[in-house]
Amino acid sequence: MAADTPTPSSVLHERLLARLRLRHLKLIDALAAHSHLRRAAEAIHISQPAATQMLQEVEGLLDTPLFERHARGMRITEAGRLLALHARMVIDAMQVASDGLAALAAQETRALRIGAIEAAIASVLQPALNLLHAKHPKLRLFIEEGNIERLTIGLRAGAFDAVLLRQPARVPDAHRFVPLRSDEVVVIAGIGHPAVQRKRLRLRDLADSRWVLPPAHFAVRQVMEAAWAAERIVPRPHAIQVLTPQLVRALLSQPDVVVPVPRTVLDQLDRAAVAELPLRMNAPIAPLGILYRTDNAVGPLQLLVDFLVAQAKKKP
Repeated sequence: MAADTPTPSSVLHERLLARLRLRHLKLIDALAAHSHLRRAAEAIHISQPAATQMLQEVEGLLDTPLFERHARGMRITEAGRLLALHARMVIDAMQVASDGLAALAAQETRALRIGAIEAAIASVLQPALNLLHAKHPKLRLFIEEGNIERLTIGLRAGAFDAVLLRQPARVPDAHRFVPLRSDEVVVIAGIGHPAVQRKRLRLRDLADSRWVLPPAHFAVRQVMEAAWAAERIVPRPHAIQVLTPQLVRALLSQPDVVVPVPRTVLDQLDRAAVAELPLRMNAPIAPLGILYRTDNAVGPLQLLVDFLVAQAKKKP
């Protein structure tokens, strides 16, 4: 095979299964965290020469550099970043397995490891946690926030028992997605925005406003792009683009700022300082729900799913 010919995925997969070890993954994870070979070696309690050899072994398996060396340390490559993400998932999965085995040995109910995006934490988990604990005090949860990519990879790797996120375009084989909270796009502004006093608005009425927008691949952005195209409008973007609700609140104190968000995000904001503008958007987006492996839906996980479904049915 020519040197410049990419190694096929099937070949890489067989190499990794045959020759990659957990100690290799620990090193990649430590290097991603420390960006320095000596500090990474110290973190996992091996010598620097051993770390150098292990890194060479992994890069040789993959036929690609994972880190670039420079005077002050190491800079991770795109390939290194991808492998480090999966290495962390495998390490987390081993922790889940260890916790479960220890719980079995102690005749305890193991803790469920649940991943969730921020909107699901605020709109699905936060309103339910106190009642969940009251009804099922022996149910143990470890909840971790993450983005959709990390959560779905973690679920496949076994690092999570279930994840709460938006309904994926395709549910993976042997998995089930249960919707728990419908959602739609709304446009919000601070209470000082002049449009707040209007009883009805069109998008063109916001021509002088500055828009804080999510990236193009977000469902909210796609909905807005379609709405602007339908009315032949070019929005005026704000110089600062953020997604974090806390930072959105700060920008909304400016009197000409508007932000399209899922309604579930609006639920997280202070309604005394933020108003939903009276636009007739009719813009549903993928619901929030829980995704899990069907062969894992027993015992504590099934209890959690049933509880969340029952709580969802109570919402108006």
